[in-house]
Amino acid sequence: MVAPADVKKWITHMQPPAVERMLKEAATENVISFAGGLPAETLFPTEDLNEALQKVIAEHASEALQYYWAEGYAPLREQIAQRMSARGMPTKPTEVLVTHGAQQALDLIAKLLIRAGDTVVLESPTYVPAIQAFEMHRPAFEPLTRNEHGIDLQQLRDVLSRSRPRLLYVVPTGHNPTGVSLTYPQRRELLELLQQSDAYVVEDDAYGELQYGARQTPLRALAPEFRQHFFVGSFSKILSPGLRVGWIAAPEALIKELILIKQASDLQTSTLTQLVLSNYMSSTSLNRHVERCIDYYRERRDCVLASCERHLPPSLRWTRPDSGFSVWMELAADISAGSLLKKALNNGVAFEPGEPFFVSQRPLNYVRVSFSNLECEQIEDGIQRLAGLLSAS
Repeated sequence: MVAPADVKKWITHMQPPAVERMLKEAATENVISFAGGLPAETLFPTEDLNEALQKVIAEHASEALQYYWAEGYAPLREQIAQRMSARGMPTKPTEVLVTHGAQQALDLIAKLLIRAGDTVVLESPTYVPAIQAFEMHRPAFEPLTRNEHGIDLQQLRDVLSRSRPRLLYVVPTGHNPTGVSLTYPQRRELLELLQQSDAYVVEDDAYGELQYGARQTPLRALAPEFRQHFFVGSFSKILSPGLRVGWIAAPEALIKELILIKQASDLQTSTLTQLVLSNYMSSTSLNRHVERCIDYYRERRDCVLASCERHLPPSLRWTRPDSGFSVWMELAADISAGSLLKKALNNGVAFEPGEPFFVSQRPLNYVRVSFSNLECEQIEDGIQRLAGLLSAS
C-alpha cells in the first residue's frame, strides 16, 4: 500500500535518514553523546516505583489490568489537578485529560484544531516533534524568532494584524532547544496579544518544574480566565519517560472533545502505568524528587557552560539555559552542522544538528548540545573534542 502523496511528502520532509542513522550508530559507550536530551537514569526512583508496582499488583490487580475510561484514572487526574493548583493554576480534575506522554497531547490538540491551510504560529527554532504533530495536518506555519532574548513579539503583532491564526504553540519555560525562559513582562505581553485574538494557545510545560534560578510563572497562572488555553504537562522529565504519562489541562468543554479523539486514537492510557504512578505519588514526595532533579541538572548545566567558556572560541555563541536539558549553539555561518557531525562521530562525540528545529529558512549552522545524561567529566571531554574540530574547520 502506498501512502498518499501529502503523507509521503511529510515523511520525507520530517525524517532526515542520514543524521538519524548516524546518531543511532553513535549510541555506544565509546561516543560521548550530547544528542537526545535524555533524563539521567541515576535519577529514576526505581525502588519507589517498584514498591508502587508491587502494591498495585497485590491490592488492585483486577483494576490495573483492565480497561479504563479514556479521560484517565480518576485519582491520578485529581493528583495532577492538585499539583497544578499548587503552582498557581487552579484546576479541576474534570479539566484534565491523561495522555500517552506529552507527544500524544500535542497530536490530540492538532487533530481537534488544525485543518489544511489554517495558520499555526510557533517559535523558530522549536521542539521538533511538535512540528511533526502539526505539520501532518498541512497548516500554514508562521514562525516567530526565538533566541536568548525571548520571542519577537513584534512578529506576532504583524501576524495577528494580517491573519487570524488558529493556534500559537509556545514553550515559555525551558524552551527546547535554547533552554531559555520568557521573562514575566514578555509573558504578560504575549497573553495580552493573544487575548485580543481568536487564536488558541498551546503552552508546553515539559520542563516547567525544572527551573535553575528564579521561578517563572506559567502562562496559565497569569490568565486563568483565558478559555482558549491548552496546558501540556509531562512526567517524562521529572520522573521517567518510560512511564509515557502526560496530560492536557483545558476548559472542561474542550477536554470532552479531546476525550472523543483519544478514544479513536488509543482508547486509553495504560491503566497499570496510571495506577503505579498514582500510588507512587500517594506514598512518596514527588516535590522532593523534583528538587533533587533540579540540583542534579543545574550542576550539569554549570559544567557545560564552564566547559564552553574554557574551550570554545569566543566567536561562537551559545545560550545560558535557566531550565531544560540543552544548550543551543550558533556556529560560524560557513560551517554546516551536518558535515561537522560526521567528523565529530569519528572523534567520539555526537550532537544534534539544528536544522530540523526550524520550520522555514532552515539555517545549517546551529547545534543542540544536551547535558542531562552525562557526568561532568564526560561533558568536559566532549566539549574539548568539539572545540578541537571547530578550530580545525
